[in-house]
Amino acid sequence: METKEGSIYKEFPKPIGNYTVGRTQMDFKYTASDQSERELTALFFYPSDSSEDKSTAEYAFPEFHSLRNELLVKIGAPLGEQLFDSNFKTWSYDDLALSKQETQYPVLFFSHGAGAYPQQGTVFAQDLASAGYIVVSIGHAESGVYKLKDGRTVAMTEKFMEDLTAYSMEVASLIMPQPQIMTEKLGEEQAIKTSRQLTSAPQAVEFAKYAVLQSEDIRHVADRLYAMNAGDIESLFEGRLQLDIGMGVFGHSFGGTTAAIVSRDDDRFVGSVNLDGNMVGALDSDLKKPFMQLGTVLAYNTNAFLLESNSEDTYFAIIDQVTHGDFSDSMFTTTDLGSRGARDAMEQRDILTSYTKAFFDNYLLNKTLGLESLAFEGVEMIKKP
Repeated sequence: METKEGSIYKEFPKPIGNYTVGRTQMDFKYTASDQSERELTALFFYPSDSSEDKSTAEYAFPEFHSLRNELLVKIGAPLGEQLFDSNFKTWSYDDLALSKQETQYPVLFFSHGAGAYPQQGTVFAQDLASAGYIVVSIGHAESGVYKLKDGRTVAMTEKFMEDLTAYSMEVASLIMPQPQIMTEKLGEEQAIKTSRQLTSAPQAVEFAKYAVLQSEDIRHVADRLYAMNAGDIESLFEGRLQLDIGMGVFGHSFGGTTAAIVSRDDDRFVGSVNLDGNMVGALDSDLKKPFMQLGTVLAYNTNAFLLESNSEDTYFAIIDQVTHGDFSDSMFTTTDLGSRGARDAMEQRDILTSYTKAFFDNYLLNKTLGLESLAFEGVEMIKKP
């Protein structure tokens, strides 16, 4: 059982499933469509049968905050809150054997938020891995902060941070005359109009290029998974990845945006889940895949155009009493309680894990029971068609 002092947790909740959670890291290099050389990392969370008497894995590397703060100082931005304590306890164990209970395991990808880190969705990755999924969490070049296997650290680029700041200021200026967008669910017609206005703004259109590049990161690693499965790349996953059914992808904030772009553009992915991200780069897109957003009322008001443009099952869950950070590990790891919403972190985790798992159980594993029956107090689910 997790422990906490006051309202500050010291460890993640125990994962929901019966598997022990293994974790391993791999690094990748490739040339993106803009001809940039991208070096990224991936953390694999996977089902295992035993902890092998190992200690739990480190949550995230201690240098994260100093790297981020150095960049913020360079561009003249205020320092951010400390997102986690370096000693925060996980329920993952490094480099365990893959479970022998099943011949193959289905695959999901996770994409972190802008300026975040590949461990940002550990609470969800552990839950899903303990339930039988392999979750591949990407550390994105330019927008991520991570440590490569050889010990080198990677930080956000100044250009990314400057573009993010410009985009954020533009969004704030558009919302300022209409503050109800932050707190009130608009009628569907008004929400669709508002979402188009916000997503078509010049800085939003410019910033969308990063979602495309991050989607290429995921697609590149997906390519490598097929090679691993075939034994062309040495790994513990040879022959063990259930890729014939496709893959799923989800993410937090800008990672949720990225997830939808991946699903739209790559037929190997069956659908996507967006955890409170704005859908820049997808204006009026027909994703042609099932899509689910779990978010605040603001996220609904800024993404509602998908209710009209997406031709497949589209879900919007509006969750009350939460903040943007409550859709990531920050609901447990934050040291700034003022950044949290009023909803209990354990309850919020149960909502997000339950909906995410049910979505992929349904659309990836064809387990039709569960998704439509989910209901939580203070959560409004909108579904089209």
